[in-house]
Formats: sequence, C-alpha cells, structure tokens
Amino acid sequence: MIEALIALFISLIVSFCAVIYLRTCVLFINYRPNHQDQFAILQLRQIAAVSKDREVKERTLYMIYEHEEIRIEFDRNRLVKRDGYEILMENIEYAEFFEEDEKIYLRYQKDKKTFSVQIT
Repeated sequence: MIEALIALFISLIVSFCAVIYLRTCVLFINYRPNHQDQFAILQLRQIAAVSKDREVKERTLYMIYEHEEIRIEFDRNRLVKRDGYEILMENIEYAEFFEEDEKIYLRYQKDKKTFSVQIT
C-alpha cells in the first residue's frame, strides 16, 4: 500500500512538472516582442524633443528639425519620416497623430490591436 502511494506521489510530481514545462513552451511560442515599435517611439520622442514648432495637421506630424521642415506620416503600412523616406515603423495597419491637452500622441494599429503613446 505504501509503495502504491509513493508511486502515485511521484507520478503527480512528474505530471505537474510536465504541465509547467508545456505552459512555458506555449508562452514562448506566442511571445512576439515589439522591439521595432519601441525603438521607433524612442526615435520619435528624441526627434520631437529637439524640434521646434511641432504641429499636427490631418493626422500628420510637422516639425522643424535641424533647420528643415520634416513630416512624419503613415504611408503604405509604414510610419515614415519625410525629408527623404526614413522608415520608422513597419507592418502597421494604421497610424495617426493627434493632439490632446497640448501634448502630441501617436495612435497606431498592429496585428488588430490599437496602441496609443505620448510623443511630447
């Protein structure tokens, strides 16, 4: 009888460890880091911090950056900086800038999820 209880206890521990291992594997499989998005937001904040005359018109951000007017806008599933065509963020479904309480925000949609971040 004691041997059967010990065997049952060991089986319980092994199955518990297997469940924990499988749950961890599922979490790693479904994990999708958004490092590119975070880096793009940091770039936008840095550009906005050193720019003058920041203004949002028609969902596009206009700024004077290094004595030149630039605009940051959504174009072909990308967030781009126009004084050329520098891609800040890719594979997004929609992006727009908006002002609220004298602060500038970026709202974008990626993988059917909507994100809003403060830029200034």
